[in-house]
Amino acid sequence: MATSLPNFLPLFLILCYVGSIMAAVHIVGDQLGWRPHVNYYSWVRSKSIKLGDTLVFNYDATKDYSVAEVTQFKFIACNASNAKFFDNSGTSSVTLTEPGQHYFMAQNHCLDDQMVFSVLV
Repeated sequence: MATSLPNFLPLFLILCYVGSIMAAVHIVGDQLGWRPHVNYYSWVRSKSIKLGDTLVFNYDATKDYSVAEVTQFKFIACNASNAKFFDNSGTSSVTLTEPGQHYFMAQNHCLDDQMVFSVLV
């Protein structure tokens, strides 16, 4: 039995490495979802979000909520027009395929920092 352990160790190390580089799925806001009065800056700081990860936004589409990925200038202006990504279906997924800062907001719900955050990947 002791002789099979050294044979298993390289496979175990390879599996650990592959698991560490695989993309993750993050539910934005965890159980609270994407809605007003949630501190998304605290949420994003508690995560290790990397290139290739997917952000899933769960929200009530009947309440005029949406998800937009915008430029920094649009983010500051709270303007979702010509967004890189926009959806208001109730469940939205964004895969982070480019390195850099990503800016997310909800159209009509960002002026008081209710449904906004940015993340660096």
